[in-house]
Amino acid sequence: MDTITVETSLQVPVHQVWESWTNPKHIKQWNFASNDWKCSKVSQQLEPEGEFSFTMEAKDGSEKFDFAGVYEIVIPKEEISYLLNDDRQGNVLFSSEGKETYVTVTIDEVEENSLELQEEGWQAILENFKKHTEAYFKK
Repeated sequence: MDTITVETSLQVPVHQVWESWTNPKHIKQWNFASNDWKCSKVSQQLEPEGEFSFTMEAKDGSEKFDFAGVYEIVIPKEEISYLLNDDRQGNVLFSSEGKETYVTVTIDEVEENSLELQEEGWQAILENFKKHTEAYFKK
């Protein structure tokens, strides 16, 4: 099984990047790959062994799925590691240099879609995250 790695940098301090990544009110604003989708529900216990579930659905109601699993590692402003319900592993790393914060997401691929399509989807989600976070915290 291959892994997918995507990354971005934000002109926002790491504590605000962490807030946007982990707060349900923010997650609903950015956690989707295209504008015809939305993240309609977020539930999480942000701690080791805590469960999470993000409901993703097409705005026209044609498709819906839950991105769900259990957190394994939660180190505020540094790392989140998780195991999805389908046994795929995921990891998010946060690092900063001055006012710039770097976010790197690594996740095991799924068999149903091409690796290229998955990389594009994950990068699109990360770009939505960047756009929302920079706009929100630069107000």
